[in-house]
Amino acid sequence: MAAYANAIITGFGVQTAPPIEVAARVWYNPALRSVNFVVPGLFGVILMAFPPLLTALAITREKETGSIQQIFASPVTPVEFLSGKLIPYGLIAFLQIVMVIAVGFLWFAVPLKGSLGLLFGVGMIYVFTTVGIGLLVSTITSSLLVAMLLTLILSLMPSFLFSGFLFPIFTMPYVLQLYTRLFPAQYFVDFSRGVVLKGAGLAELWPSVLLLLTYTLVIFALAVWRFKKKVA
Repeated sequence: MAAYANAIITGFGVQTAPPIEVAARVWYNPALRSVNFVVPGLFGVILMAFPPLLTALAITREKETGSIQQIFASPVTPVEFLSGKLIPYGLIAFLQIVMVIAVGFLWFAVPLKGSLGLLFGVGMIYVFTTVGIGLLVSTITSSLLVAMLLTLILSLMPSFLFSGFLFPIFTMPYVLQLYTRLFPAQYFVDFSRGVVLKGAGLAELWPSVLLLLTYTLVIFALAVWRFKKKVA
């Protein structure tokens, strides 16, 4: 019918305007390079894989060998003991995030539109969050095997499935969307992609930063509460 109408109009010599063309435009990744979207999300997944596992195994190993009894017999408080475990492993994990970010930008040539200092600063908070999860697991378990399996269940698997790294969260059922909010990887993945791809700052991403900070404090408080100081 449209072709027939155009033929009639053309026969009467009426000039018609060209039809409207709709074109899709990608705002934050116009080249459609998958690496630009995957690598910023990979920052949060990698940091959720190894730091919790190292911390959980460190304290659980002391329980298995019996050296934890020396801590129980000492005047060291649970906060001091767990802080002594949290800070060194947090610094080691921070070196890991430096290497991961450097590889992402230098090797894979991912463009950075936001602040690198902001990314490192919030990354440090996220590092203490991941290490805190390992501390909490170590206060619950007394076996290296159990600590390893529980850490993988609480950290690595959710970071892959429920962080938005592989599957968009808005496509999940509403119940699962609520479930994803229990894991900190989602907040750092959103933050990392916002800084790297969109050039967003703290004014736009402060909810994710606040949730990460709250998560870190809550996890550390639970670890301190679970750690029972005993007299040998």
